[in-house]
Parts: sequence; C-alpha cells; structure tokens
Amino acid sequence: MGILLTLVAVEVTPDAINETEGHIWLVPSSLQAGEIAKVLREGYNVGLMNDGLQDLIDELVLDYLLIDTHPGLNEETLLSIAISDVLVVLLRPARQDFYGTAVTVEVARKLEVRQLVMVLNKVLPTVIARGFLDEVTRAYGPIFGILPEASEILELGSSGLFTLQFPDHPLSEEIRQVASRLA
Repeated sequence: MGILLTLVAVEVTPDAINETEGHIWLVPSSLQAGEIAKVLREGYNVGLMNDGLQDLIDELVLDYLLIDTHPGLNEETLLSIAISDVLVVLLRPARQDFYGTAVTVEVARKLEVRQLVMVLNKVLPTVIARGFLDEVTRAYGPIFGILPEASEILELGSSGLFTLQFPDHPLSEEIRQVASRLA
C-alpha cells in the first residue's frame, strides 16, 4: 500500500508585487492536532518528504524554496539541512541561541552543506557595542547580515509583509541586502 503525500501551496503574493517579479507561495504545516501528534509519535518518511518538495519545486517552477524550521534539531530540521544548497542560520544575541547554534553548525558541516551563512536577528546597537559580533565571527565565521530589532514588527502583527509596509526601515534595507547576497 502506497503513501500519498499532499502538499497544499497557497499563493500569497501581495498586490504590491508585480506579477512579472514573481509569485510567493506558502505551504503551511498542518494545524490539526491529531496529524501533528501522529508525526511526532510515528515520524515520517524522509524520502517521501524530499520527493514532495522536489515535486513542488518542479510544479510551481520555483527559483527559491525557503524552509522555516523551529530551533533545535529534529528529523524535519535534519532533512531540511541535508537537502539545502544554502543554510541560513538566524542567531539572536542570546546565550542559549549562541550555544545551540554550535550544534546546528556542526551538523551542517558534517552533512556537507554547500554554503552556511550566519544572519544575526533582533540586534540592538548595545549588542554590537559589547562585542557580540566579534564573538560570533570567531565561533562561526563571517556574518552574512545583521537584522536590527524593530518594534514595528510587533505592531504589524503578521498582517502584511514588513518590507512592503516599511520599505525605508533599516530592517527592510538589511533584508533586501541579505536577499540580494543570497541570490
């Protein structure tokens, strides 16, 4: 008996983005508690998930596929790392994140990820002043981007894309620079 994997892709391209610039698709995870519990209890077929993602890339003719995983290492995160061409590790300036990142970076290196980049997230000027950037660089290598803390994100409350709502904000500018470097 075969297993059917269904990925639902929803187009979420904002009106402000011209169709010639491309499309943005979202593949949400399941919100059904029973399905989540089943995956946690039984796991899932890694090969089937990889095939499903490749089918999604082919069907939607994607230039980029961004996979957002939660912190820490589990099967989903390991698969995401293993199939990545570029692994972007977001690191908040917190001790727990700093030490937890060491494990993720070590796993990525063992899995021979083609490119590993560090992006600091929610960075305050005081964090820069106290030498955190130097500490990260010594531990993990060059920093690819520094995303400043922005209270406007909380105000937006997931009701739109930050860079469209606040195009001139320093965070928007840094996001564009990071995206340009990745492209």
